[in-house]
Amino acid sequence: MAAGAAAVTIDCGVMAMSGESLNHLMKALRRRGVEDFRLINVCGQNLIGTGVPGPARIEVHGLMGNHSAAFVDGLRIDTHPTTFPNGVWAPGDAQVAIGNTSNPDEINIGGSVDDLFAAYCPSGTFRVAGQGGNRCALRAGAGVPQVWRDIDYSQFSGYTREETLEDLLLRYQRRKAKINAHGYSAFLQEYRKKVADRKPPVIVIGRRVRDYFMEYAQGTAGIILNLYGAASPAGYYICSGMTAGKVFIRGMVGEEQLGTNVKKGRLTDADRGFLSEQISGFHKTFDRRLVDTWQARLDALMEGFAKDPGAVLDQFVKIVPHDAD
Repeated sequence: MAAGAAAVTIDCGVMAMSGESLNHLMKALRRRGVEDFRLINVCGQNLIGTGVPGPARIEVHGLMGNHSAAFVDGLRIDTHPTTFPNGVWAPGDAQVAIGNTSNPDEINIGGSVDDLFAAYCPSGTFRVAGQGGNRCALRAGAGVPQVWRDIDYSQFSGYTREETLEDLLLRYQRRKAKINAHGYSAFLQEYRKKVADRKPPVIVIGRRVRDYFMEYAQGTAGIILNLYGAASPAGYYICSGMTAGKVFIRGMVGEEQLGTNVKKGRLTDADRGFLSEQISGFHKTFDRRLVDTWQARLDALMEGFAKDPGAVLDQFVKIVPHDAD
């Protein structure tokens, strides 16, 4: 039905199509060259976009279900509010475990997300207009270097299980021999150059998050904009066990809310530049796209930022690993 088409619209019929059927259909269409998917009347279908290879764009109108956008690379996924044929309005939310182990270009959720958003993600930009649940950005990683993306995996597609094991063993033996010959420090230095261009994940939440935000994160940058002016826009155990990275929370953060092995840090000029860039990107992504009350909050933030950016940036609390500067 989509022979030669680069873009398709799929009507999920509210609950008429299962998530599994939709996932299989999208993968089949992607193999035929479709790069732009518009999904309408989506009501909790799971696995949307999961395993669909990039580069591609997916536009979801409605509620995106559990385990969507997982294991993707090079996709842009956007959710939008919609009104179903029966008149029921859906705010563009997404459910549990969205973006698990994913490397998207962008995932932009037009509503709120539940638990485990962007968990184990190695790279990508993640934005949520509303709020997040528990353990968002759990073990979020340190970036996918271009050298990994350039690997031609098709060379292994015809391997049997035995051939795969033999190839892995041979690669291990070669690596071990190099370490023995040149030393571990020299071995690390060789790979340090190859991963120098990696881009860690960036996760921006519009309203607030619950407990364990960025638990065990390993290089991620997280931002809570607190658009609705909550007294405390994050829960407890913030960044517990985080080994690398940083979090910026606009609002009050008590010492009792911090997780283990993290502390409050000093906002640097580089941090201010980074925050300014991310605030502008968030505004560009969601401006004039959502409900009026939410838009008013976003407008207020941007008006204050335009008038006195320093005053807005001073409202952010920075959280870093305990041994960071």
